[in-house]
Order: sequence, then C-alpha cells, then structure tokens
Amino acid sequence: MKMLSAALAASLLASAAGAQEVKGYLYTSLNGEGTNQVVSFERYADGTIGKQVAYSTESLGGANRAAGGDAAGDFDSQGAIQIIGDDLLVVNAGGNTVSVFAVEKSDGSLLLQDNVDSGGTRPVSIASFPKAADDEHWVVVGNQWNNPNVQKGGAGEGAIEMYPNAAFHADGGGHEAVLDERNIQLFSFNAETGALTSEQTLDKYVGTHGGPATVAFNDDGTKLAVSTWGIAHFATENPTNQKPSRVYVYDFDGAEGGVSDRRYFEEEGVSGSIGLSWGKGTSTLFVSNFNLVPEKRDHSLTVLVDDGSNVTKSAHFGTGNGADIDEACWTTVSADGSKLYVSSFGGNLISEFDVDASGNVTKVGDGADTAFELRQAGTPAGDTKDMYLSEDGSMYVLGAYQTFTLSRFALSESGGLKFANEYKVAAATETGAGAYNFLGLTGFDK
Repeated sequence: MKMLSAALAASLLASAAGAQEVKGYLYTSLNGEGTNQVVSFERYADGTIGKQVAYSTESLGGANRAAGGDAAGDFDSQGAIQIIGDDLLVVNAGGNTVSVFAVEKSDGSLLLQDNVDSGGTRPVSIASFPKAADDEHWVVVGNQWNNPNVQKGGAGEGAIEMYPNAAFHADGGGHEAVLDERNIQLFSFNAETGALTSEQTLDKYVGTHGGPATVAFNDDGTKLAVSTWGIAHFATENPTNQKPSRVYVYDFDGAEGGVSDRRYFEEEGVSGSIGLSWGKGTSTLFVSNFNLVPEKRDHSLTVLVDDGSNVTKSAHFGTGNGADIDEACWTTVSADGSKLYVSSFGGNLISEFDVDASGNVTKVGDGADTAFELRQAGTPAGDTKDMYLSEDGSMYVLGAYQTFTLSRFALSESGGLKFANEYKVAAATETGAGAYNFLGLTGFDK
C-alpha cells in the first residue's frame, strides 16, 4: 500500500507539473571559477519557474574569489547574454571568448555552435543591431580587462588597499595607459549560419576611466553608447583615489560598421557606472551609478541627453531610501518605454521611475524616497544584479553573487512591483560570496 501510495503521489505531481503551460524560457550564465555554463529555466504562464537545464560553454567563467580583497573578485556589467533570432550569444569572461548557441524555440534547449575570440580581455557585454541584409547583424562586444579599485584608507578604516596593485595606481602607472585589450570589438553575425566574425576594434580605453561595463545601440542603430566603471574607492568616507566613470556615445555607421564623433560625459564623485539603457525612440540615456561620494548620494541614477555633439546631464535621482548606500547598478526599460527600473546590488531592491515619450524621468515615491520593492527577507547585502521583464507581467532578478538565485516580482497594471518567488539555481553547487558572478539575464516567449 505504501509503495502504491508513493507511486500515485508521484503520478499526481507529474500530472500537475505537466498541466502547467510553458510560456517561454529564461537564460543566465553562471560565470563561475571553472568552465562557464548557461542555465535555461522554463517559465510558466503564471510567471513561476520550472525545469532548469545547464549547458557548458566549453570556455572559462571569470569568477575569482582570491582577487580584489573584500570584493572577492566581484565585477559587473549589463547585457552579457543576448538572443538574436534563433541563436544565443554569451560572453565567457575568463576565457575571453563569445559562445554561440543554437536555440530550439520549441523546448528552449541549446546547442553549442562555436566559441569566438572576443578581441580583448574579460568580455562582459554584448549589443546587436540588424544590418540591411536578411539574417545579418552587427554585434559589439565590450572587453572590460579588469575593474581596478581602491579600498579603505580613511582614519580608522584600515590601511589602504590598491587593486590590481599599487603600481597600477601610481603616477605614470597602468591607469594612465590605453590598453589594446580594454576595448569595444565589432563583429558580423549571420543568424542563418551562426557564424560570428570579427571585423575591427572600434575603440580602446584609458584606465583612469575604466573599461566597458555596458554597450548598447539606440533604437534605430545610429548611436552606440558605452558605460565604464571608472576607479571606485570602497569602504571609506574619504574616497580620494576615486576616478569618475565615463559614458561614451558614438555615431554608428550601419552600412560599414564604423564609429565616429566620440563624445562622453563624466562627473567628479560619480563612479561605478554600470547599467545603461536608451529611452525608447529618444537620445536619452539612463545610467546607474553605485560608487558615489557622500555629496552625490542622490546620483544613483543620472539621466543624460546626447545632442550629437555633447552628452549632458538633464536630471539625477536617488534610489531606494533617499541617502542610503544601496549601490544602484542595473537598468531596464519596459517594452513601451514608460517605465524605468534600477536594481541595487547593496540594498537588494528594485526602484521604479516613470518615463514620458521624450525620455524625461519622474520619480515614483514620496519625499526623499523612491518607490522600491525588496527581494526576499534575509537576502545578504550585495547580491542583486540583472533584471528581465517578461511580456506577461513579471520581472525576474538575479541573486548573482551570494545567494545564487532567481527572484520573480509581479507587476501591477501601473508597473509597481511585488516580490513573489525565489528559486535556487541548481547548477550553482559551490557556496560562498563570489563562487559565481552570474552575468546576463534574457529570455523569450514561445
């Protein structure tokens, strides 16, 4: 009887699972200390998550818990995994390659096609735009190289620590150099054959302003934007060694694939610019910044406007609870362009903003606070990264650095967020901060 009861229970569970309609699939990359893996998740019609499957990229992830002092190897970017037609492209930050997978849209399965040299060191972000010819696309890969930073060093805050080393930060050191491997690299991609072909290096970057964190085309592909990390100074109230981030904008030649008229925005006291999203149909950029001097705590989000000659700041906002150090890092915009969301690594929260048709941003919330929703209670500080908005009213968010989870938020008709579920990523079997550093989150509807 016990055996029959167990068999019946298993059958009922299987039937219940089978009754769930698979609406689509989500994908992230583990970016661990060994071989990188892409994980797929079944996404059901009610927004919940089902079966997970891990696929090897046969190239190395970029996590390294021994690097960077208290940061335990943490580094950040946006757009590390992208779907183009029936293919998925993902960076391998430790292998310096880009993997191309064929996607079987009926069941979400992946088949590795090729690994292609990224053209630099530590690839972290991918942007794409269609060419005039069918199935042909331009692809730009941001190669970050490293994320130099300084830690501590104020009164009573411990001896100053410099990464990757003191020589890099010294006068005449590596921060003053433009490195070939710290760049944005242009590729052609044939979506019919899956061939990713390197074309040229579009630009290289000086270390004072860091390597790329996000690369992104505007809606019509005429402009390419790049956010850079700057040099952050952590765990001190006296960030004297901080260097500002830059946000670069280029005109992009869709016929030949070149860039021109480089311009940029920077502001003293604003560093760690990671997330970057274009306003829909506008020349407005939304940029999240996590490393701020005390006087600029209300610059977690900066709104920039590119007029074709200059990039200027039109507005700035705090995220979360006013002056809290919640470390805003990632951005995403709703499909209709009316909502902007910013996720905060330190505070484990998602902040909400309204956007009008011209790209102007309005804070949602009262007083100094911005409307926000927290992840699951008890989430350790410093965990939240990429977001993905589904078409059926859910937001998915990575617990990328400590919990190794995927969270789901339900969206109201007005775009407000409500935490719903959290799922452990089964393929992340190691434990400890920095064992993985999940990069990218994307998906599709069936």
